[in-house]
Amino acid sequence: MTPPSHSQMRAAVAHGARDVRMEERAVPEPGPGEARVRVRACGLCGSDRHLYALGAYGANVVPGHEIAGVVDALGDGVEGWSTGDAVVVEPLLSCGRCEPCRRGLEAICIEGSIFGVQRDGGFAEHLVVPARRLFRVPTDLAPPVAALAEPAAVAIHGLRRVGMQSGARVLVLGAGPLGLMSLVAAQRLGAERVWISARHEAQAQAAHNLGAGRVLDESEADLGMAPAGERPDIVVETVGGSADTLQVASRAVAPGGGISVLGLFLSDVTLPGYPLFAKEVSVAWSNCYARGQERADFDDAAGLVDEERERLALFTTHSVSLDDVARAYALTDERPDGFVKATVCP
Repeated sequence: MTPPSHSQMRAAVAHGARDVRMEERAVPEPGPGEARVRVRACGLCGSDRHLYALGAYGANVVPGHEIAGVVDALGDGVEGWSTGDAVVVEPLLSCGRCEPCRRGLEAICIEGSIFGVQRDGGFAEHLVVPARRLFRVPTDLAPPVAALAEPAAVAIHGLRRVGMQSGARVLVLGAGPLGLMSLVAAQRLGAERVWISARHEAQAQAAHNLGAGRVLDESEADLGMAPAGERPDIVVETVGGSADTLQVASRAVAPGGGISVLGLFLSDVTLPGYPLFAKEVSVAWSNCYARGQERADFDDAAGLVDEERERLALFTTHSVSLDDVARAYALTDERPDGFVKATVCP
């Protein structure tokens, strides 16, 4: 076991709506089966923006769930890891006993929680997680790119939930970080073509640079009257909030197709019953990620961010220090020229 440390660390702590404050906390020590990670980068995603605005983080919780760093301490019984290993974190805690856990669906564990939402996450210099939640990445992978493994796992899982097959035509609604990651994931899973809708110029340019077949403005994304050959087999919804994108997806998707819902909606949504019925459309909500019998979605996500590191660097556009974490949230609202994604780098 690594000798204990009693030093202090800096952490951003949630205290309510739009209220995240810097505090000094004791550096946490790993218990049996746990590892401590020195955080190098933690991305801020669209769900963080909503949680921050609504004050929906757990009380006195450290936000941040897109975590990349380096192992710097190990608890008793941890094997296969060494201090200095570069890692990304699957930010889940689950019971391991319920039916979803036994099926590898730990994101929907009845007792589950998420690091950075209900438990302390990555907007701090250190955090402790179960060692089984670590996934290895190369030491030369830039931490802001490595931290994209979490949204990559979300995108991969969402596409698998809706039965993504090689040769599929895909439409992604929304070109924020999750939408752009869904574009890359669909390409890697063998899509024949991927179209994407974008609201902001920087997002549209990033989508072009990532090889989107077409970049549509929001008014063009409703393909309900498009010729059959242009209808997407899969529509990936990544906007959420209060958008009407599920209506757009329902009209756009090809007969027999599927809709993957990745966006976090803030209120009840309605779906047009008859078009979905008539076209026999599958609609699959996706929480985050899962583990198969041999591989986890995070395994494939870690490989994706490594192999696609040059392309993914195109949308890690803004990095801020831990002391300036409030600025990271502000950037997601203000969207200055060239902005796609903010990353906190302690």
